[in-house]
Amino acid sequence: MKRHLAAIVLLGSLSWASQATAQIGTILFQENFNGLTLGPSVNERQLPTATNRRPTIALPGTEAVPNAFTHTPPTGWTQLANFNNFGHQDLLNPDYAVGNQVGNSGVGNAGDPGSGVDEWEGWSFADFDFWITADTQQRELFSRANNSIVAVVDPDEYDDLGLGLGRPQNYYNAGLSTNNINVAGKNNVTLAFDSSWRAEARDDRHANPALNNGVNSGEVNDQTAIIYASFDGGTPVRVNLWSSDSSLPEFHDDAVDERAEVPITVPAGAQNMKLTFGMLNAGNDWWWAIDNLEVRQGANAPFWTENFESVSLGPSVNERFTRHTTAANDDAGSTPIPSSFTHTPPTGWTVDNTLQGDPIDDNSGTFEWETWSFSTKEFSAYTGNTQLYGFQKSTGNYAIADSDAAGGAVTLSTVLQTPTINIAGIGAGALKLQFDSAWQSSGSQNAVITVDYGSGETEVLNWKSDENDPGFHDTNVNETVSLSLNNPVGATTAKVRFKYLDANNEWFWAIDNIKIGTGGNADFDNDGDADGNDFLIWQRNRGTGTTLAQGDADGNGVVNDADLAIWKSQFGQTGLATVAAGAVPEPAAAALLFTGLMFVAGTSRKRR
Repeated sequence: MKRHLAAIVLLGSLSWASQATAQIGTILFQENFNGLTLGPSVNERQLPTATNRRPTIALPGTEAVPNAFTHTPPTGWTQLANFNNFGHQDLLNPDYAVGNQVGNSGVGNAGDPGSGVDEWEGWSFADFDFWITADTQQRELFSRANNSIVAVVDPDEYDDLGLGLGRPQNYYNAGLSTNNINVAGKNNVTLAFDSSWRAEARDDRHANPALNNGVNSGEVNDQTAIIYASFDGGTPVRVNLWSSDSSLPEFHDDAVDERAEVPITVPAGAQNMKLTFGMLNAGNDWWWAIDNLEVRQGANAPFWTENFESVSLGPSVNERFTRHTTAANDDAGSTPIPSSFTHTPPTGWTVDNTLQGDPIDDNSGTFEWETWSFSTKEFSAYTGNTQLYGFQKSTGNYAIADSDAAGGAVTLSTVLQTPTINIAGIGAGALKLQFDSAWQSSGSQNAVITVDYGSGETEVLNWKSDENDPGFHDTNVNETVSLSLNNPVGATTAKVRFKYLDANNEWFWAIDNIKIGTGGNADFDNDGDADGNDFLIWQRNRGTGTTLAQGDADGNGVVNDADLAIWKSQFGQTGLATVAAGAVPEPAAAALLFTGLMFVAGTSRKRR
């Protein structure tokens, strides 16, 4: 099972939590790292022929796998898009009854080219060898499939690209209906099929906060296999159900290679039967594969069969061969990847690895990632960090501290420091920091931000990965963070330090679009947005107003054209109303006003 990922932002009750609503109105300093020149890779190298497979978008140096899969079913069969379980839903009830659909219809992030592995988005018909080499994990034990084409729903593999089902997740629901099966003159029939099933439940929180109550605290996933039969176009009737919840009578334990049989009663006079195979309520769970279906009456020979061998397979989409290896930097036949990364920060910035102790070494750990690095999404994706596709706020170059990619040979404690910033003339308490962030929490990994006005560091952010710590910050790979830097009276310079600490083969922290300046808020009527009413307030008080309620967006005590410029930049944005100290803002309250620096990070695997 893949590592479960979540993305719920909990700022906790620390003193800096309420600062998440600070916004930049006047920029004093910004950096996006796009001016850096990236050099060739060192340990992350390419081989002359494709050797590995991993989920990725179609990047240079990757190749599709031929004759791999299709979503097109046999003639007469139907894929049920956005499967809603024929209306058997209880979407907002965390204590829903087994067999109902909870949370959402369909597959989370379906149709997003950068999230979710296309091959496993709903029911797929896949070459058996192609399926099992996506990842084995007992898939290879489905011997009854006889190395042929199988029909499979695999939420585990689907979740391996980008944001997968989402962070936090929507669930995976998929339906597949057969053609009409002639059952005229029959009363009791048996559906038989080969099956590979691995169960998993109650360990993935749904994205809808309404489900966070109840006995499972939002972890309401229950990978469920369900079969319906409908007759002559009538209402589908459930004829079989397997739950992954071991506390339920419908629980079906792991059975990765079995022959299953389902008795079905045919109503009197029925002419045709249609079967639907569904998967419900799966998070990053496991799979269900079927093959060699037949319907028979009694001990008679089957009168309907399907083994999927008639479908035509096409090339893969996201499951691609790559030319990637993380072996030593002198592997025979391997070459560096050009324009990949640099450890050299922008002018005036510094990287300090004193806390790390051991020097950076291209023969111990993966050299590219043994400190704060500056790289691109394409290179990180090439090395396997597909989570970064979800960091949509970031473009171009970025800075990343990635202990997962660095490997277990290195414990990262690395500090990235801005140049000295001139803040002379800035009023006390007016200085703000704003940046975009991709954070994947794990283990002891710790993110700290400090500011130094010349007399020592003051901590303004401290994210922990321990859920029991008051400073716990859960995974969020695409958020904007805004902080007050609390500059004292008379301060004339400032330095900000981004510290990634105590991370050994954990996950990552990436930052981008960094801005330091004074705050701005054009929501003059405090109703949560910047709109025409706020413009009228500014217009009425131009030249006379002195407060936010009178149109002073930048807090300098004067309502003037600078405040109008801030209103223009925020027009249409929501979530701008003041949040009380200690409150956890809605996601919109972190909406950003500018473009700026660009750092990035992400991973899809742990090298343990």
